[in-house]
Amino acid sequence: MSTPLQTIGISLVEHQNCFLVGIRPEGTVLAGFAEFPGGKQLLPESTAETAVRECLEETGLQVEALRLLHQEQFVYDHGEVLLDFWHCKLVDNQSPDSLQSPWKWVPREELNSCSFPPANDAILEQIRTSTSVD
Repeated sequence: MSTPLQTIGISLVEHQNCFLVGIRPEGTVLAGFAEFPGGKQLLPESTAETAVRECLEETGLQVEALRLLHQEQFVYDHGEVLLDFWHCKLVDNQSPDSLQSPWKWVPREELNSCSFPPANDAILEQIRTSTSVD
């Protein structure tokens, strides 16, 4: 029996040419891989709302979703996902330093050294080849 398609909202939080990146913990799907904040959409929320909610829950940072940058449907061994990658920015009075572990700011030019899951390949290429995702 196949699992249903899972829709995921992902925050690409950019601040001073750095992106918010974490490492998936042991015991989770894709453990050890780098990830952007995000998670499963809880209907009736939009994937933009999902990206904002998940970023706050995971990192402690409040962000605003600006626009959908990329959508990727991908089949992993554990199931099929539809990933909505949202360009996000910190809300006006949010300090970029109030991060929860294991999250950190990774400069754009260092994203290549992070090991992301294959479903992130297209958005990573888009980020690497632009001066800003705006």
